[in-house]
Amino acid sequence: MECTLDAQSLISISLRKIHSSRTQRGGIKLHKNLLVSYVLRNARQLYLSERYAELYRRQQHYPDGAPLLAMPACPPPQGPGVPPGCSPPRRGGDEPPPAARSLRLGVCL
Repeated sequence: MECTLDAQSLISISLRKIHSSRTQRGGIKLHKNLLVSYVLRNARQLYLSERYAELYRRQQHYPDGAPLLAMPACPPPQGPGVPPGCSPPRRGGDEPPPAARSLRLGVCL
């Protein structure tokens, strides 16, 4: 859950920076806008991969296919939006997917 809070705080900080820079004279610079959008995208991927890992842990508690109450409204990330190093869970394996914390944001605002 710590990763979820980190991702949410990154998103809120980035949105505040976008808002403050747009209210200044001259608006936001392209480079800064790209950096902020990069951080927001990575924070979103971090959040979604944490949710995916949580679903995987719940499946381990209910291996017989019992219905899970509180499933998220959106499916786990698939395709090009999947963070590097994350893969779908293997049947019968005891290992969860790689921790979302291993993702690096790579940008300091």
